[in-house]
Amino acid sequence: MKVRIAGLHASDKKPVVGEDVVIRGYAQIYDDKKKMWLPLKARVKFLVDGMNYGTIYTHSNGLFEFTFSSNVKGRRKVEVILEDVCKKEIEIEFIDEREKKRIQRIGTIAVIILIVLIVILYLIMVIV
Repeated sequence: MKVRIAGLHASDKKPVVGEDVVIRGYAQIYDDKKKMWLPLKARVKFLVDGMNYGTIYTHSNGLFEFTFSSNVKGRRKVEVILEDVCKKEIEIEFIDEREKKRIQRIGTIAVIILIVLIVILYLIMVIV
């Protein structure tokens, strides 16, 4: 029996301390006859920094999700364990508001620079 955790992701990999983070993914089983991955209704356990955070069952389409937050700044390792057979990890870093605003400012500047470059390239193409 081949099972896997597919599409594991977090709603925010750098949330502000105290914000909720949603971890989502899909449980899948491989069908040898159909030669494809199919949704799996299964038990999923979540560990945060090695401590049991809870157990849930996937939806009929294999989707699972859980929400957690941290009141402490720093990195948290989230382990997702599917039926004690398959495991995947994702790291979340909780930051303070000042750091979050700095990251957002850098992203805004990068987008502005990209737009300016596109406009310049367009003007060069029109002129030439």
